[in-house]
Amino acid sequence: MTYTNLPSPNLPSQQTLTPLERGLLSLVERLTNTFEHSTAQLEHLERRSTGLLEERLTELETLLDRSISSQQAFNEVLLDLLSAPESSGRSLDGLCNSLDELNRIHKTLDQRNR
Repeated sequence: MTYTNLPSPNLPSQQTLTPLERGLLSLVERLTNTFEHSTAQLEHLERRSTGLLEERLTELETLLDRSISSQQAFNEVLLDLLSAPESSGRSLDGLCNSLDELNRIHKTLDQRNR
């Protein structure tokens, strides 16, 4: 944005400004341009950071849902094992599957936190 090209009823024309006033006006223009550039960079950084946070929250929500489902399955299989010990082979397989899923979730969280 250049103020010297914009006519204003409150500002004298460029020709009537003293060298000091022209220098000050130039500095104000540079400050304004720098401010606008800095603002644009900050807005971009904010959008990028917000996107990363939303992505991580979505991933965390997914992992939490998987963890809850695995824990529920583990509890159900454990209850089956306690109530019907004769089906212990099937129950042990279910417990192992639930434990494997929980381990995969744990590894995913560990990798994400590095």
